Amino acid sequence: MTYQYVVSTLDKKVLQGQMNADSEEMAEAALQQSGYRVLTLKEARPGISLERLLPTLFGVRPQHVIDLSQQLADLIDSGLNILVALGLLKGQAAKPALERLITGLIEELQAGNPFSEALGKYPEVFSNTYRQVVAVSEQAGNLEDGLRQVAAYMEKQMAIKKKVVRALAYPVLVLVMAVGVMALFVTIVLPPLATLFASFGTELPWTTKIVIAIADFFVNHGTYLLGGVLVIAVLLAGYARLPAGRLTVDRLLLRVPILGPVNIARNISFFCRTTGMLLHAGLPLPQIMSTVIQSCGNEVIRQALQKVKEQLVQGQGLSEPLAANALFPRLMVEMLGVGEQTGNIDSTLETLANLYEQKADRRIDTLTAMIEPVMTIAIGMVVALLALSIIMPMYSVLDSVQ
Repeated sequence: MTYQYVVSTLDKKVLQGQMNADSEEMAEAALQQSGYRVLTLKEARPGISLERLLPTLFGVRPQHVIDLSQQLADLIDSGLNILVALGLLKGQAAKPALERLITGLIEELQAGNPFSEALGKYPEVFSNTYRQVVAVSEQAGNLEDGLRQVAAYMEKQMAIKKKVVRALAYPVLVLVMAVGVMALFVTIVLPPLATLFASFGTELPWTTKIVIAIADFFVNHGTYLLGGVLVIAVLLAGYARLPAGRLTVDRLLLRVPILGPVNIARNISFFCRTTGMLLHAGLPLPQIMSTVIQSCGNEVIRQALQKVKEQLVQGQGLSEPLAANALFPRLMVEMLGVGEQTGNIDSTLETLANLYEQKADRRIDTLTAMIEPVMTIAIGMVVALLALSIIMPMYSVLDSVQ
């Protein structure tokens, strides 16, 4: 994270600037160790821009970072200096945002800053995990290997997200179209027909009465209903941003049938893959745990990993603290225990990441296979109800005319 600070020096001068740190406490400790007295310290809020509001259209996308990393690794491996390599990539930038990013990196390097620190100026583009791997590989003198490693890691994370999006795209599209068609029918098509039926004075069937009542409700109270839904959505979104609200939402996400196991499997896969990659890069396990905890998307799992880290620092290893929490599967704990004993924990974590990624994929496929027939039956029943609500009164009207 990026923090803005105002500090005073020993000779009473006031300085201000920005710095990157994993937490506010770490930022404050770093400033104090440098001999400064902290006056104010707060998280830097990025300004509003099209790149931030619409990153897919105007900003630097993850795929751009992957391509940049792979190309930069190839150029460095071929013997080019990193500044020269970045200069070549700048001329081939596909988007203005990417060109500005590379220009910023070049300026930071020309100012004498390490590449990993230059990446820290763009936390919205380069994750903490990315910067950690680059920093370690840079210090070890094999930057190109670190860049290839994080590029492969990002590709796998993107592949997982794409699978989830593809699995949910069809059901969501069908649901939106069905709701739209039904809304048009109830609010536009049915009211004139109801007036026509009433003019003949015939007794309407119960199906038609139900549909007409629903149509009248939406026509007369639709604005209030929409406003109420929006207010509730805003309140829930605001509550979910609070620490207690986020914890409640994340706890529910882990307990929902079918979706809960998928969520757990995805988070475990993320933990194993990230930890394994950082271990392979050479980072110490306590530092890795701090990075993983910061990057974890579920507050319940984050708190569980925080307890694991505290016990890890006390010398209990990794598998033993994980075994104390029922959230982590037994198979994962036992395999990590074997990996710790044999000294192959990084390869064990990679195996576990693939295992739980496949498990999440299978559960998503099962969920999709369940949703599609249920939605088909539900939409078919609604369509049948709407059709009956029109056809049956027509027979009554014809009978009255005869």
